Amino acid sequence: MNGRQTIREAIISRKLKHWQSVASYPKAYSHVCPPWRARKNFWRLLAMYPQVAAKLGLNETSVY
Repeated sequence: MNGRQTIREAIISRKLKHWQSVASYPKAYSHVCPPWRARKNFWRLLAMYPQVAAKLGLNETSVY
């Protein structure tokens, strides 16, 4: 992803929070995607950007 460091971290943190909420509250986000796919997307972002997730206090079990 191209962009300044601060903007990049903001976009990544927004994506992490989005997929966490979709996986944690499947009834509210049933129109977006299934919870298993949301967890997969969250874990992929977590593996790619662990420093951003650490700043937010997120880990692998944050989606449950």
